[in-house]
Amino acid sequence: MRVRQGEHVVFGWYIVAYLFLAGTGAGAFFAAACACVWDAVRRSDASERTLRTCQVGFYVAPCLVVLAALLLLLDLGNAQRAWLVLLTPLQSVLSMGAWLVALLAAVSGVAAACGLASSSVPRTLLWACCIVGAPCALGVMGYTGLLLSDMVSIDFWRTPWLIALFVASSLSCGIAVIVAIDAVLAPSSYEVSRELWRTGAVLGCVEAAVLAAFLIAQSGFTETARASCELLVGGALAPAFWGGVVAVGLALPLAAHAAGCLLPGRATMVGASVGVLVGGLLLRYCIVAAASFSPLALSAI
Repeated sequence: MRVRQGEHVVFGWYIVAYLFLAGTGAGAFFAAACACVWDAVRRSDASERTLRTCQVGFYVAPCLVVLAALLLLLDLGNAQRAWLVLLTPLQSVLSMGAWLVALLAAVSGVAAACGLASSSVPRTLLWACCIVGAPCALGVMGYTGLLLSDMVSIDFWRTPWLIALFVASSLSCGIAVIVAIDAVLAPSSYEVSRELWRTGAVLGCVEAAVLAAFLIAQSGFTETARASCELLVGGALAPAFWGGVVAVGLALPLAAHAAGCLLPGRATMVGASVGVLVGGLLLRYCIVAAASFSPLALSAI
């Protein structure tokens, strides 16, 4: 199935899910790697508890990233096209991103194995995974936005704000996955999960600010970009944007954070985290579906 704008096919649903899963997996791994570094620097009981909580990110990341890679293969359509992408890592942004995703999948898989067998795996190996994997995770988060902004035929995507938006959303979704899983499966680490959840609130505010900056910048860029913005805020995509991205993905989680300061609860944390994930998926759908080819690009076609 394809996401369409007007009569022109831009990207398929596989790519929408690919962008979401790759970004979320990378965000979860990056959060876990940062917790490892913080524990190594601080060496306190609090940092160790945070590391144990964030270790979920090491387990979730390879699952999400591998699934994202499979969706990319399905979108490419045949083995020959996938093979060409792998053989030419520097030929396109898609090829470089595919290699980053593959490398992150491998490193996160090793990190997950280290976590499952922490008593017998050298600590230096886990450190190596963090040192190699964290830049890869950051690259994957940025790449999910760069893949779109690199397309010169679509004015709506041509801005560094899109890369910043996808990075902020990926970090928010990665932390949301960790908090939701830990809140459900590890009742003893409730307080630690709550502190990580508060970090997610800060990232939610950052994501909302970047989203506003992205829309303001693109509404004054070109007529085609302005039309895409209007499609989001007042057109056919307005219900998904305002109801899914803004309300479910940003406003409700932030309201849950405010309520949680007075009435903290596990259900509140899980509900807010699920809202962030739903909003993250719909954000990528709306960004992809709102795209329009510039008149110059269409005339060239």
